[in-house]
Amino acid sequence: MAIPTIHVGCTHFAHGRLQAQVNSHGFEPVACVDINLEGAKRGVESINGAPEGLSERIYTTITEAKEKHAEAQACLIYASTTVHAELIVESLNLGMHTLCVKPIATTQAEFHDIIQAHKANPGTILVQGQNKRWNPAAAKMREWLREDGGIGEMLGGECRFWIRQNLFTGPDSRQPDAYVDGLYFHAGCSHQLDQLVGAKGLPKYVTAQVHNRRDPALGQIDAWGTAGGNALMEYDNGAPFTYAGTRAGHMGAYGWSGSWTFHGEEGDLRRDGGHLQLFRTGQNIEDLTLQDLHGGLIEDDRLQFDAFAEAIATGKDREWIQDSTLGTWILMEACNESARTHERVDVKVFAKKMLA
Repeated sequence: MAIPTIHVGCTHFAHGRLQAQVNSHGFEPVACVDINLEGAKRGVESINGAPEGLSERIYTTITEAKEKHAEAQACLIYASTTVHAELIVESLNLGMHTLCVKPIATTQAEFHDIIQAHKANPGTILVQGQNKRWNPAAAKMREWLREDGGIGEMLGGECRFWIRQNLFTGPDSRQPDAYVDGLYFHAGCSHQLDQLVGAKGLPKYVTAQVHNRRDPALGQIDAWGTAGGNALMEYDNGAPFTYAGTRAGHMGAYGWSGSWTFHGEEGDLRRDGGHLQLFRTGQNIEDLTLQDLHGGLIEDDRLQFDAFAEAIATGKDREWIQDSTLGTWILMEACNESARTHERVDVKVFAKKMLA
């Protein structure tokens, strides 16, 4: 039986996530939340296969929606970045399993508030939404990094990422990334490095810097740490992993997935978007072209939602989904911490501080 949910956000990017939830096997939206009731109603009415009467069950707060629909067990949050933390706290304190699109917090204080609410409601699952880890290409890379028959122990690796992203959403409107500090790592880099954390866990150390580029044409004007960044991560076995990324580039070769190489004791891995190659003893033993990101990311989020629903219903991968996605937020903030202080950050120590 599908898990009854409250869906926060019905327009713009959130509209596609509502479609993904309707398409999912594990969830059924029983209510929606949006501060723009008129726009939300139009959005819900345009969803293919929406539950009957859903457009009449739209509220302005999660609390009101939960009061009217006590059966709701989970909440999916797709709202403006600047209100994520307060919405997550509200959802958790109502006893609901909660998935919120990254980043769940923009400051360490917000993250602490979320963790406090989660600890006060220990039966709930808390997930930072990361929809780039679920497509077939990302799943195959994770398999080759984690399972027998892949590269074995990782000895080193790299990820290179560049796109050109306009932060203007209208003539006088910009995404929060344009005016909130530190969101390149949380909102750009996290798309790629969440896949690393999902496969290999958190590194022991990170040293990072941000790009100081200003580009008025892209809305990258005032905020610190919004254009791009570089990072060196070191794993417990001494394996280095390097990252270089920008969203102020002049072209994009492989979109949001980036270009990857890994060197392991038993083999090497190369991935460019959806093209993956596995090498062993100097030979290319597997060469695959798999589905990378789907158009509109609706199918990517459908896969994510069904994994979240299964974690709720059966416990499958519950700890991995929760701990690795929260770990991604911690690693991204550790990158910011290193860039601010110009120091190497002990990620394990930093994680304990963030989760305290």
